[in-house]
Amino acid sequence: MGLIRIHNKKVVLANADYKHKYWPILSNLVFEKFGPTQINEPNAVQETLKECFFTLCKIFEEKLSEEKRASFYIFCHNLHEDSIDLWRLQTQNIPLGINEEEFASSRRVLKIILEQSTKLDLVGTPNFFYEMRENLETYVDLLEELLYIGSWCLVISENTARSQLFETSTGIQVIDDELNILTHQPYPELFKYVFYDMPRHSSKVALSDSMIEFKTIVEDNYGVKYDDLASFINQQLQSPIYRLGLTKIEPLKNEILKELKCDEDFINDFYAGLTVTKDNCLSIEKCFLNNQSEFRFTYRPILELNVDGQIYNLIGYNKWLESMSLLSTNAFPFGLYPTEWKRHQKIKEFVQKTDNTHDKILEEPIINILKEKSFFNDSNVESFEQPNGQNVNIKNSVGDIDILFIDVDFELIYVCECKHNRSRHDMNNWRRDYSNFKEKYESQLERKVDWVTQNKNIVETHFEQIYPEHFKVKLADYEVRGIFIINAPTVYMYNGKYRAMTITDINDLLERKYNDVKFEFTNESNGEVTLIEYPYFDNVKEKLG
Repeated sequence: MGLIRIHNKKVVLANADYKHKYWPILSNLVFEKFGPTQINEPNAVQETLKECFFTLCKIFEEKLSEEKRASFYIFCHNLHEDSIDLWRLQTQNIPLGINEEEFASSRRVLKIILEQSTKLDLVGTPNFFYEMRENLETYVDLLEELLYIGSWCLVISENTARSQLFETSTGIQVIDDELNILTHQPYPELFKYVFYDMPRHSSKVALSDSMIEFKTIVEDNYGVKYDDLASFINQQLQSPIYRLGLTKIEPLKNEILKELKCDEDFINDFYAGLTVTKDNCLSIEKCFLNNQSEFRFTYRPILELNVDGQIYNLIGYNKWLESMSLLSTNAFPFGLYPTEWKRHQKIKEFVQKTDNTHDKILEEPIINILKEKSFFNDSNVESFEQPNGQNVNIKNSVGDIDILFIDVDFELIYVCECKHNRSRHDMNNWRRDYSNFKEKYESQLERKVDWVTQNKNIVETHFEQIYPEHFKVKLADYEVRGIFIINAPTVYMYNGKYRAMTITDINDLLERKYNDVKFEFTNESNGEVTLIEYPYFDNVKEKLG
């Protein structure tokens, strides 16, 4: 496809023609090991996929290391800057007119290319604009090839994670000397449903934007304004000389220290915590597998490059804004921040405070919905009020209940556990979420559900105390249901012991619009029809093996 222009922005996507070059390598690898066969045993599937993944990662690394011209990486950097503008259009539901899955994949692979450039000894040129223009076709061809290899690294890692989560979902087949990665029925339909359902929840994600407070902490404690620290970003807008994004941080740091007499250790650590270097850059494999690591370009918008033996920094206006936004919404609220900042006590205290209070960001909209719809409810329940003043404390036994509400129409008591989970977009990270829910969170919620089930009389008296004029309900025959209220969609939503509901789901539940999707699967060999209900993946395994 070459270089595409969309909304006056440049895009390069993977070129599928490279399948003829690279797919035989993987096919031969599997064929030599197993011959013409089909592999369904989960461990064998996973180990084979991992071998394919590492083989492609090695090819990717070797191919990338052959290109030493710094202008190629500046070219990739400029494309990444444009991709952020296009991503913003996507968030406004403006169509791009291209395959948006391929576009998302190209953005992820571009990040990895740029990170890995920090490990190379690059070669400069007197005129980067001229060199990029003269080599545009070569650079596009190379990038299309790297994007193809990288996109399959992502696909194979996703299939590996799927197989680890849902063991009967994935198989491998070598037929006519060609490798095929199989998704067994009825998993294609389930995965398709998950893929199209998740965006339905994303518009209601409750973001804890802590950037305003972060800026105040910096100014009050370290003698410098955040805007001064980011001044070079504004220079990119004002002066054409900075359009390439290639600059040097050291003179900027020295200028700030000279003019403001601020905390030198903090200034050094601030920039170090936002920089990808050859020393902290992850391996190719980890870049593909750990896209939310604090050492990724995702959270570190400054690249340290070695060009002609000198250290330069590659920084983009869009990337700086994107990284700082992600730090404030998807890192600080979860207790995560750059390692280099951890020796600064005020920053540490700020992040700890943000982590400890971010659940409120999720609880407040839920409480507001319950109040608007006149459901009896209480939140952060540590003890249950009783008329004799002898309140029943649960904080030290089962722990507090985040939200407790009564559905009188359907005779239900809901015990809600709020989990302000990070926004994630790939199966490897959803698998981590899934493990947390299964191995930790489910047992926590179960204890609270059991306690309420055994103590409905105490719960009833509690609501009589907090709603003295209106609560006239007898709870003895009510069913107790535990649910997780989650911030961002995750794969556990489709296969949990307890329902995990986003704000979107809760709103639908209270408006009587919440319905489970059911799937009918017809066995092609005998025509037998099987109904697959929630929890979908467990039901598939139980009914179809």
